Amino acid sequence: MTLRHLEIFYAVMVCGSLTRAAQMLHISQPAASKALKHAELRIGFKLFDRSRGKLLPTKEAYILFEKAQIIYRDLSDLKELAENLLNHPEGRLSIGCLPSLGLSLIPKVTSLFMRHHTAINVEISTHHTADLLNLLSRYDLDFAISFTPLEEAGIASIPLMTIPLVYLDAIRQPTPVKIESIDLSRWIHPGVDSLGQRIKEHRSFHSSRLNVQTYYMAAAFVKQNMGCTISDIFSATETLPETMIHPISPKIELDICLLHRSDMPLSKAAQDYQLILQEYLNHIVPILNQTLYGNDKNSIV
Repeated sequence: MTLRHLEIFYAVMVCGSLTRAAQMLHISQPAASKALKHAELRIGFKLFDRSRGKLLPTKEAYILFEKAQIIYRDLSDLKELAENLLNHPEGRLSIGCLPSLGLSLIPKVTSLFMRHHTAINVEISTHHTADLLNLLSRYDLDFAISFTPLEEAGIASIPLMTIPLVYLDAIRQPTPVKIESIDLSRWIHPGVDSLGQRIKEHRSFHSSRLNVQTYYMAAAFVKQNMGCTISDIFSATETLPETMIHPISPKIELDICLLHRSDMPLSKAAQDYQLILQEYLNHIVPILNQTLYGNDKNSIV
């Protein structure tokens, strides 16, 4: 079966008739009928039974259609990839990040970057880790900012900075807060992404009355005195006053990482963004520590 045969077969299966299939393919109905008959001749069996002017798919047609749908999905991805390559000049940067970083760290770094790169257009989107990896694989992103280095085929992971996790609670706590002493009945689960997995290494919170999908939202619920949670320091300081942010014992940390396709080196613009992000992290983490904890020996950084 050639691609032309696949095209007419797929169109008839989707449209349900030769007339609509011909319209979909922008050809005449006689041409569509001739192409379908030629396809059946080439593969050696009937794809449709003709009954009272209607085409009824055979059992073999349904089997082939399952494979045809996969091929057409792949063709759609290929078309999208070609469009991305066409419309992705050096003067445009497409960045993905976790939702929590998109509401705290990334806007600040991006503003610094754009002040020094006035000719570059920047597009930023927020996604969970699995979606970031999928978008990178489809060339939809130049790079992504996430937590924890990933061992993923075709993806390069560049650690930028180790940052602490903090305990969040509207009720004042003696610090550092021991993770085993956290009240399970008040626990707000921050999701199953990298932060949730990191917490699980130290304690399993088997049940929770309130479950959210982002660290930022978990912090917002703490602000409403709905319970307690653990979050990254950026989501915490962006949302809460320092009186609600506490160090944890034992110390739990995450790496902020830059992810990109391993078969494509970072562009000059992406490298410049990475440098500004690195410099900002080197600058801001000690300041956050000093602002929140001063010279406290229980400082989280």
